[in-house]
Amino acid sequence: MLIDVSMPVEKGIIVRPGCAPVDISVRTFNNRLEGEYETAVLSMPLHTATHIDLVFPDKEYSLKRMIGPGKLIDVTGVGGNTISLEDIEGKTEINEGDFVFFRTDWSRFFGTEKYFEHPELAPEIIQWLIARKVNVVGIDAQGLARGSRHGEYDKELCKNDIFVLENLVNLSLLPESGFLVYCFPLKIENTDAMPARVIVEFKKE
Repeated sequence: MLIDVSMPVEKGIIVRPGCAPVDISVRTFNNRLEGEYETAVLSMPLHTATHIDLVFPDKEYSLKRMIGPGKLIDVTGVGGNTISLEDIEGKTEINEGDFVFFRTDWSRFFGTEKYFEHPELAPEIIQWLIARKVNVVGIDAQGLARGSRHGEYDKELCKNDIFVLENLVNLSLLPESGFLVYCFPLKIENTDAMPARVIVEFKKE
């Protein structure tokens, strides 16, 4: 079974306060060989919808990192509060190289102000993930933390060669383990973020 866990890119959406909304418009161009033609033009901040944070423009995301085993940590019971290490310990065995997805179900609030009041990971969880040398950390919310911690967490993980996937959806459809993640960011040079299509595959029992 294949599940798309990437957020649709739609005209007008704003995923991060203060950023420009997505614009999709049809424009007319002229080519001396083809003549006049119309095509859709997309304009959006690269941190919009599901994307992978590179943080540092010179950071590389190799092909071997794009496919790997995934684990789901269900923290839906925490609500909009801080997710502590006690909330996740013993739930799922995390191994080196895993995609680790935190399921908050906060994606259901997308399009409202509540989406920006999402739960956040406690600092000790970041160190817990680093110690386990995971591949990618994902969450179905705007980020792993709010305020200044948002960027601090991204930088700390990236410095330890761990990438962050934000604004995932449909995590309620995934099992806790036994799934494979396909993450394909756009190939954009010298940027701090890349929009990504993320697909999960697992056998339906």
